[in-house]
Amino acid sequence: MTTQKQLQTLGYWLHHTSALHKRAFATETKKFGLTTEQYGLLLQLRDREKVSQKKLAGLIHKDQATTGKIVEKLEVKGFLKRLPDPSDRRAFQLYISDNGREVLNELIPIAETLETQAWEGITAEEMQLFESIMHRLQDNLYKKNVNEDE
Repeated sequence: MTTQKQLQTLGYWLHHTSALHKRAFATETKKFGLTTEQYGLLLQLRDREKVSQKKLAGLIHKDQATTGKIVEKLEVKGFLKRLPDPSDRRAFQLYISDNGREVLNELIPIAETLETQAWEGITAEEMQLFESIMHRLQDNLYKKNVNEDE
């Protein structure tokens, strides 16, 4: 049984809100044969050419094995290209394909509409306060994670 105190934790609010947002957007990405994670990866590749899989894993906050699986699926679907890295035979450079760009061009306005709907009824001042709090929370948690890694 979930207690009222559990419903007031940072983890609960972040997870629950993120899950609702992800579910709403997943309905749209699914129409294009993508998951929200695959969309996020393509979005990171859009403005970066010749990205290594290792660097991409860091950008999307996934481990390299998980990133590799996402990359493989996107490559099979024709949304990205994986070419050998001329400076390292063991590595690949990732590029978004024309098909990947086309899908992003269709999905980005949908994502923007979802963002507008999510922020409906929230003032600019409230948005700024929210953003400020989120930055502080991230900084606090980053410091904790760095201290634990030492």
